[in-house]
Amino acid sequence: MDNITDLHRLENENECQFTWRLGQAKDSGLLDMDWNGIADVINKEFREDESEYRTEAAYRKSYQQAKKYFENGVFNNLGEEKYFKELQVQKDAVYKEKRKLYDQRREYNKLLTSDARAEHLNDELLRIAGNLNNEYPLVQIDEYKPVNVKREALLAFSDWHYGMVTDNIWNKYDTDICKKRVEKLVQKVINYLELNQIDMLHIALLGDACHGGCHTSCRVKSEEDVCDQIMHVSEIMAEAINKLSAHVNHITVYSCYGNHLRTIQNKQDSIDSDNLEKLIPWWLRQRLKENSRISIIESEYKEFTRIDICGYHICCVHGNLDSFKNLGTTVNTIFSRKYGETIDYTISGDKHHLEEFEQFDIENILIRSLCGTDDFANEKRLYSKSGQTMMIFNLEDGREATYHIPLDNVR
Repeated sequence: MDNITDLHRLENENECQFTWRLGQAKDSGLLDMDWNGIADVINKEFREDESEYRTEAAYRKSYQQAKKYFENGVFNNLGEEKYFKELQVQKDAVYKEKRKLYDQRREYNKLLTSDARAEHLNDELLRIAGNLNNEYPLVQIDEYKPVNVKREALLAFSDWHYGMVTDNIWNKYDTDICKKRVEKLVQKVINYLELNQIDMLHIALLGDACHGGCHTSCRVKSEEDVCDQIMHVSEIMAEAINKLSAHVNHITVYSCYGNHLRTIQNKQDSIDSDNLEKLIPWWLRQRLKENSRISIIESEYKEFTRIDICGYHICCVHGNLDSFKNLGTTVNTIFSRKYGETIDYTISGDKHHLEEFEQFDIENILIRSLCGTDDFANEKRLYSKSGQTMMIFNLEDGREATYHIPLDNVR
């Protein structure tokens, strides 16, 4: 063959195609060259560094193998051009699978990194809580109180947004005001506990205890880093719960997480359960472990928390995933079908205002926020008092009294 490079169409042929053409030309007698000569040509055409040159066997054996498959109809007797196109399709498929594997490994590494950070934060919380237990222990009061055992109380902690800063016509809020409002709340609750002679107090943490960093505006309008927010608000809760334990014989604490402490900013990419707020019950267990009157209950229903009070079933949620008007029927359907249980009351937060709604004998109570009207709500003309809610239950009537405790006058 006079001009070997005529066989090499650089614009649309790769090394395998070129090797095939040379092998076909040799077999048909058009190319008077042995495989050593063919190897020299291929090496010079496709390799600049002589250290990368291959022997004639590398090209001869691959050609013979391809020829064997081709002649035996493995490729359905495709024409030469179709054959090479089929090879390219297969090559693209292999590349896609490699990319899938790469993406899977990348996502897995992200999960490992997230787990490592969470474990480190857990270790730090344990260390700090241990130091606080030594310097400022939270212990129980030994004296038990005479009570009316037919009544139990439920106190909801909702939307504290510790770390948020706002100063508008309706509300002023920062970390110091948050602490003051909690102090006022605890004193009010103590008065109602004494008034109603309560034996057991249930406390439901409804989420968004911290302002977090899920939005840029959250980070701009926050006084503290997210980790500091979690540690500080957890300690405020621990001290408040410990103080309340001196006025009842038993306290059970339940929790569900909100949306402001999700680990990923974009909520479309976020997994709802991947939430730093889960660390708050962790902290409470460490700080309150010496107080036998207090039990920190792990929710068995993921983002739902179900509480039995005086024989009545109460479902607590944060509320960011739900329509308030449909909440009762939704959770009742879920619990009826999946767990064989009905729901009598739902308690939720997230919406930052007070509202009640009854449907199909299910009472739905929406709780105010501790933080009150923030800048976003102010700009949307959405105004509501700050406050929290406490409810009294008895065996005969269920919910007999509700105390919506206003806290907006604490600044």
